[in-house]
Amino acid sequence: MFSYDHKAGITASTKALVQLRAMKNFKPDMGVKVIEDMSKIKEDFRLQLAPTRLDMYELFLGLLEDESVRSELQHKYGSSCGFVVDLLQICQHERDPKNLLVWFEILVALVRSYDASAEVTEEIFKAFSAYFPISLRTSATPAGITAEDLKSALRNCFAAHGRLATLAFPFLMQKLDQGDAVTVSVKVDILKTIKACVEQYENPQVSVVPHIEKIWSSLKYEVRNGEVKETIDATLEVLRAIANKLDGTSTQKYEASMLKNYIELVFSDTREDLSNSTYTKQAGLLLMTVVTCNVRAYVLESSNLIECLRQNIRQPKSPSHTKDLVLLLNSVLRARMDLVKNRANFNPEDEKLLQAESHTSLETLFHDVYLPLWTKRVNDPRLEEVDVLKQVAQGFALIVRQQAVGPDGQVLLLSSVTVCSEICFLLTQSLTQCLALSSNDNVVRDAALEDEIVLAVRSVVMNYTDGYAEFANKARAEIRKRDWTVPSKHSLRALTDLIMRLAFIGCSEIPSSAALGIPSQKTFSPLQHFITLASTALELFDTLSLSVAARPGVSVKESQVNAYIMAALHAGILHFCDACTEKYKQESLASYSKSDRDWVEEFRHMPRDWLRQLQENNGKSDEALASVKEDDPEVYRQFLRLSLFIVRYLYLADSTGESPTPWSGQTRIQLANIAAFVVGSLDEGLQRSCKLASEAFNLFRVDKSPSTLSGPRDSRTEPLTLGILRGLWPGTMTEMYNPDGVAQTFMCDSADAGSLTARESQIRASIGLILANKYKGGASTSDPDGQVMGQVMDYWGKQLKVATASTDISSTKLEALIIHAMHIIAGATARQDKNVLGLVLVFQEAIASQNGGTVARSIGILVQSNDLLTSENHAVFRRFYKQWVYSNLAKPLYNLALPTENGSEAAIRYTAAILSIASNCPFIVYEDDLEPLIRLIITALVNRTSLSKDIARLQVVPALEILVEVLANNPDSLKGHLRAIVDSVTAIYKESFHEHRERSKHDSKPVGRASVLHIVMCRKLVLQLLAALPKKFEVRYLLPFGHVLRRTLWEACGDPIRELRETARLARKNWLKIE
Repeated sequence: MFSYDHKAGITASTKALVQLRAMKNFKPDMGVKVIEDMSKIKEDFRLQLAPTRLDMYELFLGLLEDESVRSELQHKYGSSCGFVVDLLQICQHERDPKNLLVWFEILVALVRSYDASAEVTEEIFKAFSAYFPISLRTSATPAGITAEDLKSALRNCFAAHGRLATLAFPFLMQKLDQGDAVTVSVKVDILKTIKACVEQYENPQVSVVPHIEKIWSSLKYEVRNGEVKETIDATLEVLRAIANKLDGTSTQKYEASMLKNYIELVFSDTREDLSNSTYTKQAGLLLMTVVTCNVRAYVLESSNLIECLRQNIRQPKSPSHTKDLVLLLNSVLRARMDLVKNRANFNPEDEKLLQAESHTSLETLFHDVYLPLWTKRVNDPRLEEVDVLKQVAQGFALIVRQQAVGPDGQVLLLSSVTVCSEICFLLTQSLTQCLALSSNDNVVRDAALEDEIVLAVRSVVMNYTDGYAEFANKARAEIRKRDWTVPSKHSLRALTDLIMRLAFIGCSEIPSSAALGIPSQKTFSPLQHFITLASTALELFDTLSLSVAARPGVSVKESQVNAYIMAALHAGILHFCDACTEKYKQESLASYSKSDRDWVEEFRHMPRDWLRQLQENNGKSDEALASVKEDDPEVYRQFLRLSLFIVRYLYLADSTGESPTPWSGQTRIQLANIAAFVVGSLDEGLQRSCKLASEAFNLFRVDKSPSTLSGPRDSRTEPLTLGILRGLWPGTMTEMYNPDGVAQTFMCDSADAGSLTARESQIRASIGLILANKYKGGASTSDPDGQVMGQVMDYWGKQLKVATASTDISSTKLEALIIHAMHIIAGATARQDKNVLGLVLVFQEAIASQNGGTVARSIGILVQSNDLLTSENHAVFRRFYKQWVYSNLAKPLYNLALPTENGSEAAIRYTAAILSIASNCPFIVYEDDLEPLIRLIITALVNRTSLSKDIARLQVVPALEILVEVLANNPDSLKGHLRAIVDSVTAIYKESFHEHRERSKHDSKPVGRASVLHIVMCRKLVLQLLAALPKKFEVRYLLPFGHVLRRTLWEACGDPIRELRETARLARKNWLKIE
């Protein structure tokens, strides 16, 4: 068949031969016969269809890879390999991509498996090198085959065997040296092919070493004069591959002289470039690539490289040249760290090399290089010197982080305690000096440089762990030197910068346990930095409180410095929690937030200065802390324990009057946020064992059951109660809901309504919301019949009826009472408490009453987004509770909102109530009621001028919010109302803008914050609406409004508020397209 080209039978014959080859009795000589006979097709081979040729290729490949056939062919033909020549002749014109992949596999098999003569090997090389560089037309690409597949297959041919080295390297270098005629993609392909050859050729002394000088001579210019990142990276990969090849493998090392000669070759050509600022970076890349690619290369030549850099740093050409040199030196140190860290993955000889490494060049770097550079520039750095200082700061950190491998394999810090301490002092001095400066000092503080120093200090103290205590002591001493009774804004900014950095540096990572060459005076603990921060913060807190108390006449408002200390402590807790999450992963931490011990009871038997004692001996006095290891997630549990101690300490300081001066409200809110986070991080069982539900009202003062408390009356400490309640799991609070217990007593208390400040009222309402939301009645609880929430809802139903019907209640008390009621009902609403449904008629009557405007405006609180109702605060909320509220409270009001029902004023208030609820719901909730809802919105906007200002304000903002939402989701529903919408919103913007301008002109203060917010929100929503209209409607719908709106928006571009000006410019740009 193959001899006479019976085309109809070749495919069938090939398939039949494939089956025969797979049979048990297929003899090797038969395989030889098949190859010889198939080769007789000669020139007719390329006339076959591509699928037929593919079948033949696969048959060839299968036979050539068969070990018995291979032995027979080698025995019969010897090194002449005559069958190879025949095979090359019939296949050399292949162009089909799919067939080429198999053909390249055949050529790889011929090179690797057959001991051919040099002449035959050259012919094979010519066969595949003719395709290089290979490309692929998209139109000719079979499914699943890419150009990269062909390049990779052809690359395997070049790298098939070391006997190709004398052919492959000259060929590839000749291609590379064609200059501009070579495209970037082709050049990258060439470089990848050279790398593959270097990596896969065996016996590098014969296959690679003879070609190194030629390869280096061509490749060095790709980096020295190169501008394209892809080619530079590919070139460096080749140079790195050569160094690694000459070093050996993880199981076998080659003669060191080969690697040493190669590095010296690179060194000799790049040494001079280090002193030339134009080529310093490029020379550094080349040297770094070969010197730091493996342990042996580093040990052989790193000292020469460091010495060369040292000499050039002493005689730099410019600040930028200095920066580049220091950057290169830092890169050497960073690469050494990686080599030491990953030494277990290398050859065992590498460990011995690191143990025997001379450290002289490294140990002198601090005093010879980095310290002179720092002291010369740090006091008054010019702009061009700042980048040098950034690199020096990084260098300081890298020096401290260097580790030495001892003879027994133990890792020690390479630098001495003295050097580490001096580095820590120099860096932290730059951070603490901000307190010594006044706003009049002519000193430029570069934020980027300070940020770099902060990161450097963090690296230092994570390795030289005593350094953090030194920094904390210095910071504490600097803070205590100053008078903080009535600090300036500049001083407060400086204080904030310092203590926030102190928190970040010590707590954003978990310290390393690498030992110093000289043992530290303290036992290492992974929690020692957190303990130091907490102890320092608490000591500063007490100290500053005493200093304020010693100054009579200073108000609580003026002495807010403790709020900044509290904020830094909070930041430190958050940072350490994030560090635990990153190190131990969130999944493993879940089981370490549990414990069956009563930590609070244990704290009662501890001294007040327990944290200070822990700091002095790094937790050695505490059994649980002393046993915890760096890699043990138990660190997280002990962190929570310490954090709870801090919360209890501060709660007692405020609630029992231990603090010598009253706290500001902001300080208590900061502490409440800390408590919410710490308590919320504890497992439900741990909260229960610590009896934290009772502490929400006891504030750690006494040990009573929460059911016996009558509820707090001290609005001063209510933020602290809110903090604990936020973090509690509902399951730990069940005892609070005894009939007439603390929860019910608190929720049914409205005696102080109207007498509290706005903030105090909001905090009390938030406590009520949480208590109502985390209620858990029913069987096996303290309220098996579910009476408590029914009684609470009944209480507030009566209060709403009385308050809204009253003629002598003040507006302040009315608003406080209604907002308090709405928050409590909102907590129950989130979990769809059925008792809320009993208030539907109460709401309707209250809205219709003469005081119903406040109810209509506030009813949206029931579905308003609230940070307290989130999973982070363990809140209970149903997925579709907003739909539930809308259906039961808002829908029944649509008919009542018609002007003919119950008088026009009542209808207006019903409309306001509907809009208040709908504006706080997702679009999908009210989508089915769009038609009546849009009619109500249009009516509210059009008729607003006939209403009083207060009544109009009930409707305008929620109406605009809903219009923006409808426009985004269903603009077609607004087509018939465009004229009314555009006229109304344009008028609203002008009125709001005019009111804002009049206030500014007469320098009159706004009536209240709500009044100003209303003016701004109206303008913001109008501009958002107008900006979106051109994107949602065709031009023909908007043409009638184009001229007027472009003029209005042009005026709006001068709005006093920047954010509104930006929105106005965007809207005007969109409307300019409406022509």
